[in-house]
Amino acid sequence: MSKTANAASAGAALIDAVADLARTNGAGRLYWMTHETNATARRLYDKIAERSGFIQYRKAL
Repeated sequence: MSKTANAASAGAALIDAVADLARTNGAGRLYWMTHETNATARRLYDKIAERSGFIQYRKAL
């Protein structure tokens, strides 16, 4: 298995583990963010979850 495939598999396993823990603790939904330029992570996330449609804003104070 390639290094990229191993990383994707490990990433999916980590998200599954977090989802299981969240479910156990009564959560009905899991949210996370990634940078728009993180194409590798976005490919994985597009396979295992759906985009929420939200856009995040912030203002430095």
